Amino acid sequence: MLKHTSAITLALLAATGAASANGLTYSTVEGTYYDIDGNDAQALYGAFDYVTGNLSFTGAAGYATDDNDDASALDLTVGYAIIPGLTVYGAVDYVDSDNNGDDTALGLGLEYQAANYGVAVDYRSWDDSDVDVATLAGFYGFGASTVYARYSNIDAAAGDEDEYLLGYTYEASNWDVDLASEWGDDFDDGSTYIASTYDFNDAFTFGVSLMTLNDDFGDYGIATIGGTYNFTETVSLEANYGQSFGYDDDLDGFNIALTWENGSRRLRVIDQVEDYVSDVSPLYGLNLGGSL
Repeated sequence: MLKHTSAITLALLAATGAASANGLTYSTVEGTYYDIDGNDAQALYGAFDYVTGNLSFTGAAGYATDDNDDASALDLTVGYAIIPGLTVYGAVDYVDSDNNGDDTALGLGLEYQAANYGVAVDYRSWDDSDVDVATLAGFYGFGASTVYARYSNIDAAAGDEDEYLLGYTYEASNWDVDLASEWGDDFDDGSTYIASTYDFNDAFTFGVSLMTLNDDFGDYGIATIGGTYNFTETVSLEANYGQSFGYDDDLDGFNIALTWENGSRRLRVIDQVEDYVSDVSPLYGLNLGGSL
């Protein structure tokens, strides 16, 4: 089945292509183990970006399994550069879950990138769930700083929903600070993220992060502490411990990830913004607190 092979296939493509394809601009393979309050899960993720002439191809796939569900996701885009920096692309997404079944989306996107900024408009229409998602995303870098933002309108059978994201990162020579906030129609319903890392040397990086609810800032959330060890310039091992606070059912979590990565950043603007978001918290998106 696709859900058992898509992540592995793209992972192998990324790993083997880095040595042979002169048009491969980015590739990564990551395996992660999670233990969330005694419940364990495993995940495998792979991604690549490839450019040849005016054509560009990107792919990403992930497979995750735990005691309750097996799930996978696949994303592919094919783009054409109309003029330098301006690219139009088509996209196809596929998701499959034992609990929720499978679904496929088709999409179109238009993006423009210069040396220090990028902006994209992206549209995806999901077939079985009858959900349409329109996204506007971008980033702007100045000096050691980068600001990024994303807005999505989700049109579903239950009605329209808006999602907002605004973030900032500052990268010095051996440390960085990341800030981001995401919310829906009401800012108080969202969450804010604060993270920082410090490089002791070329091999070891120490990191901390905090996620907290916007309406009860500092009273409810998740705090994490962790570190990364770089075996080489492309291979690293990261471990993080997280603890939720403020809830009656506070939980803790642990993850460890082995990553192979070649290339400084993804090709698509949408993917670059998503990478900035993932830097904000090593346990981003995990429900440790019961109501986050």
